[in-house]
Amino acid sequence: MAKILGKFAVAVTVTVLGLALTGANSAQAASLNFSLSFFDSTDSLVGEGAFSYDDSTPYQDTILSSFGFSLLEIKATNQWFALTSFSATILGKSWNLSQATTGDRGELLSPLLWAPLDPIKTRVVYDAYYLGPQIIPTVAEQWAFGNFRYLPALGIFGNSSGTEGNRMSWIQSAYGQSNGRPTNGGYVIAQEVKPYPENSEAVPEPATIAGLTLAAAGLGYAKKKLAASKF
Repeated sequence: MAKILGKFAVAVTVTVLGLALTGANSAQAASLNFSLSFFDSTDSLVGEGAFSYDDSTPYQDTILSSFGFSLLEIKATNQWFALTSFSATILGKSWNLSQATTGDRGELLSPLLWAPLDPIKTRVVYDAYYLGPQIIPTVAEQWAFGNFRYLPALGIFGNSSGTEGNRMSWIQSAYGQSNGRPTNGGYVIAQEVKPYPENSEAVPEPATIAGLTLAAAGLGYAKKKLAASKF
């Protein structure tokens, strides 16, 4: 009986340890968070921001033009991800996800999308107005915030800086008419904000720690019973 108890306690301990590791991994949020640093043409930091997305669910959709014409399919294999949050403050002006637009191009048909594996990082689908009756959903390669016809507005361009990595360009229009030129601009760097160091180990949750304590106690009890049976 003592041997059976010992094997049972070991099995329980191994099981709880497995659950602990699984629980710790599953407890880690699927959301990836990025910081944004905005610089002007003199390399001076003029703004900061952040955005996030869920990397467990690539964006996929078959998008119909708002006027019911052609379709655009975005597949999960594209590995584009819908932003779940966005915020930025540049030169005293703040922006958020609720202000997302297509500038002055047409109706917004998708969330703002981040393409981590592509040279062009920013994407969004909007209605493109062409000559004649054809209005089709089209992928733009920049994010826009605010109304570019009625300033102010902000644009972030996925690869306009001509550099590799997560360095992009930005334009903030603050004054003038719809055809006025931007008043501020420069480059922006996106960097992932990791919650733990890369070499850190998962930390069990309190409930898991309690389970491990009970399992250890069971193992200790079984060992005592086994030792007592030898006398």
